[in-house]
Amino acid sequence: MPTPWVAIQRNPISGTGNRASLLLELIHHLKQNGIRPRLFSNRDRMQDILNQLAVDEQPLCVVAAGGDGTVQDVINRYPNQKIAVLPLGTENLLARYLGIPKSGQFVADIISQGTTRNIDLCQLNDRKFVLMASIGFDAAVASELAQSRKGNISHLSYLKPILKMLWSFPFEELQITARDNEGEYETTAYHAIVVNIPAYGLNLNFAPAANDHDGLLDVILLQEKGVWNMLKYVYRIIRGTHLDSPGIQKLQTSYIRIQSAQPVPVQTDGDASGFTPAEIQVIPAAAHFIVPCSNSENDQ
Repeated sequence: MPTPWVAIQRNPISGTGNRASLLLELIHHLKQNGIRPRLFSNRDRMQDILNQLAVDEQPLCVVAAGGDGTVQDVINRYPNQKIAVLPLGTENLLARYLGIPKSGQFVADIISQGTTRNIDLCQLNDRKFVLMASIGFDAAVASELAQSRKGNISHLSYLKPILKMLWSFPFEELQITARDNEGEYETTAYHAIVVNIPAYGLNLNFAPAANDHDGLLDVILLQEKGVWNMLKYVYRIIRGTHLDSPGIQKLQTSYIRIQSAQPVPVQTDGDASGFTPAEIQVIPAAAHFIVPCSNSENDQ
């Protein structure tokens, strides 16, 4: 019987420096658990190798060793694999949601235990994501940061692009089409937040009741234009009073289409993801994550 093994996709940026010690810890404890680790920095090479393997030669799981962007990349490359997360990024929102700390030993142990949790996936045009998407100001910040990024990022890395967008973001009107059991309906907004899992950077919680396995997206629409209104929205979101505020609309839908007269930036799971038009839909229970035993049931 062949030795069980795992493929580790390492983010070359977030998997360096002090974070490299977590990778070494993971590798050490996998070996102690009788699992052979194989570490890859070249994503395309890893994908080519796994695509060539027979079914009985596939790894126990693929480890996304990085931040939420690395998880998103792994989800798109390996839609049929079980996925474990070694959090090495700045926010690590999915890992926190799943109860996975920054510990190589912890991740090695849950891989050995093999407990999984099935979670809805989202698809933007032809690309999948896990947590959330937004169209508007913060997506423009993510796009600006992606253009200037040269290494690991911190919360301070966002300051310059935020200030730039406060002066220059045009607040283009979004035309939105959503679908529910009664059919399609239309509305407008200047910023749209599409939530699958209630986890977002800086502890902002746009949709506290979002459910990762209900087959629905929670959509928050900011319908008043301008920087001042956006700052008021952020203040209410921090206080948790935004869902009852005027100018904010909440929808639940399995499909949403967003268009605009001029292209508006889109981000998914914190990474710049192009521009409008955007079509987003749910793929129920399509992601299979290795999780702690206490988090295996869809009860959050």
